[in-house]
Parts: sequence; structure tokens; C-alpha cells
Amino acid sequence: MNEIVELIRRRACLAESRDAERAAHAVLRTLSERISPEAAASLAVQLPAGLADDLRPGGGRGERFELEDFVGRIAHRADLTDPEAVHRASVVLAVLGRETVQVADEVWDVLPEPLRHLVAARAA
Repeated sequence: MNEIVELIRRRACLAESRDAERAAHAVLRTLSERISPEAAASLAVQLPAGLADDLRPGGGRGERFELEDFVGRIAHRADLTDPEAVHRASVVLAVLGRETVQVADEVWDVLPEPLRHLVAARAA
């Protein structure tokens, strides 16, 4: 987990690893509420245990919510402002996209459209 957290910390320009870890946990917990159980399991097996556990509490509920709710949940969980949550979510998702074998199409497809654009721009 330390390698992924360190990549997030550097790319998000954060001073503390705990801030990167908190962002990663918040994004993954929120993502777990948005994706199917199959997509959650597919992503979880590619992550270190400390991060994979975040995909299990939501159980892959496949709940539908848009960018405002996605960002709001991350902001609440990580104690961030909405702009900070957008920035950190895009970094976390970009790092996960590069560090996992693949982020399942099902995961990518459930991201709110504006967030997909931010992640794609950051990954480029």
C-alpha cells in the first residue's frame, strides 16, 4: 500500500502520506457504493489489503449518484473541501488506473462524466 499512497502523495502535492491515504480510502469507499459487486471484487484483488478492504463495505451496491454526490461523499469522508476532493479523487483514480493491471471498464463507466474527463486529463 505504501507505494500507491506515496504516488498519490507526490502527484497530489501533499506534504503528508496520511493525507494521501485518507484520500485513497475516501475515494475507494465512495467508489464501492457506485460500482457492482463484480467490479469491486475485480479491483480489490489488484490492490494491497489495506486499500482493497475499502471496496468491501459498500458491497458494490451499484448506487447511482452524480458528480456532486460523488465529490460530497469523498469530501465528507476525508474532511476536505469539494475542490480538494475533486483534485484528490482525480489523482487517486489516475494512480489506480496506472498501478492496477486495469481498472475494469465497469469501474470507469460508472464514474460521473466530468470526473472521467479530469482523470483522463491527469493520466495523459
